[in-house]
Amino acid sequence: MNRGDSAVVVFDIPFESVGPGLWLLQKNECEVGEFCSRDDALECALREARRIEAANAASDIVLNIQGNDGVWRAFDTSIKPYFPRAQHA
Repeated sequence: MNRGDSAVVVFDIPFESVGPGLWLLQKNECEVGEFCSRDDALECALREARRIEAANAASDIVLNIQGNDGVWRAFDTSIKPYFPRAQHA
């Protein structure tokens, strides 16, 4: 995904497991891995997101996390609500 001159990378962390003790982590709709807990999936997403940020400061990283109410919410790598860079200008 691209927004202007910056890449947008989206990590999806679901609330529900896909099987007993199995959470999927996706990056831009592609499976990154399977984890024993939701916390492990989130930790992996944060590590990878911060690695991408360090390598390419122009990247926009979104941690799309599903709440127990089923609603997906977007966060940045500081786990604060995500706001696209265009809104900061």
